[in-house]
This record gives sequence, structure tokens and C-alpha cells, in this order.
Amino acid sequence: MINPTITIENNEISINFLIKNNASKIRLKERKNEMGERFLTLNEALGNENAYIEWQIGYDTKVKSNNDYKIECLKGNEYIYYKQKKDKTEKKYPAELMVIIKYALDLGFLTKEDIKDILDKVDYIYDKDMYLDNHPIIGKDTGIFLYDDFKIFNRILPMAILKEKDYFIEMERKQMQYAAGYQVMVYVCPYFKSLNKKSHDTYSWIIDKGNIDIFKKVLLSFSLASKQHNRDIKDLVRIIIS
Repeated sequence: MINPTITIENNEISINFLIKNNASKIRLKERKNEMGERFLTLNEALGNENAYIEWQIGYDTKVKSNNDYKIECLKGNEYIYYKQKKDKTEKKYPAELMVIIKYALDLGFLTKEDIKDILDKVDYIYDKDMYLDNHPIIGKDTGIFLYDDFKIFNRILPMAILKEKDYFIEMERKQMQYAAGYQVMVYVCPYFKSLNKKSHDTYSWIIDKGNIDIFKKVLLSFSLASKQHNRDIKDLVRIIIS
């Protein structure tokens, strides 16, 4: 199941979150002390000023064929998602960020000049090598013993947070779930109170010309995550405006 779905409705971009469980890349949480302290049910989020959606947004759906990259999701009004594995193409994750940028261009919320301005900033970040991935994870001795000689250490993970009125963007360098090493994760987090109810368990984030800057900042967030993220964003954005 694709969650969220991204559609154009009434000349606006509608990002539709199905609030079903917290075991996917869409999680309903409560913000406290600059952290997502606990998961919430939908009923708990209603009326909670600190409730928000933690969205692990997807951005990459390049398919390499005959040495050419193409974004299959941009055909018509639907988006498809792919993963290339040897000579076989398999479904993976939707390129949600790229779809939003493409729709924003189609609707006139963004211009190609806006995108070129973003690319200039992405290039600047690349030239200066200013990535969250460059910042180390630190182990700190608390001086506290759990039991006998078992001492407690705190692991300090580097984070970067951009805070706005109706949303925030969170970047965190953390251990990979299924591989050795670390990676930077980017989360786009609209406050639940900024969403519109679409059905009993679906809530929509409406994007228009007045708030499209949100996703210009998301593009920059990925470019700040790591050198590989930076390269990917440049490749994908250039495909869209080519």
C-alpha cells in the first residue's frame, strides 16, 4: 500500500496520510523536549497541540536503462516506484519528494529558475563539504553503574532541526537498520493540527503556492545529509527540469 498518496486536487497538492499504525514510514508522535517522546493513536492526537506526523519521505526512483536515467513516476498523474536489480526492475519506494516538485512545477508553484537557485545552493554545500554525515557519534561515560561492573554510557547522535510554525524538518545520523555503518535520515514532520481530515483515518497536508517553500527546504535538507544524498538530489532535480 502506498502511504501517503500524493494527488492534485483543486489546483493544490494533497499529501494524504493514512493513520493506521506506527510500524511504517508514517508515524504519529508527540513532540516534547525537541524529541518525539512517544507514539500516539489517532484518538490521542486529536486536540493535542504537540502531535505530529513523522514522515520518512522518499526521494529516489532513478532507473538506469541503456546508460540513461529516467523517473518513471512522472508519467501522467500517477507515480510508479522502482528498484533496479541486475537486469530486473522491482518495485521499491515512491519518489515522493520528486513527485511533489514535479507537481509544483506543473501548477506554477515553482519555476525552473527557483529550481536552478536551489541547485546553486546544493552545489555550494557540495563544494564546502558541509554534511551532517561528517559529524561523529559520541559515546559519553555517565559515571553510573547499572549493576555490578556494568557501566552506563550515553550515545550522542548528531541531529539538525529546522523549525517552522506548522512543521519541522529533522535530520539524524543513526545506525543503519540492516547493514553495518551509519546513515543520515531525513524526516518531514507536519504538526497534526495543520492537517485536514479527509476520511475517518486519512488526513491531508495541503500544499499550494503559499507554502511550497517547505519542499525547497526539504531538498536542501537532503543535500546537507551526506555527499551521496547531495549527488542524488542534483541528478534527480536536473532530470525534472531537463
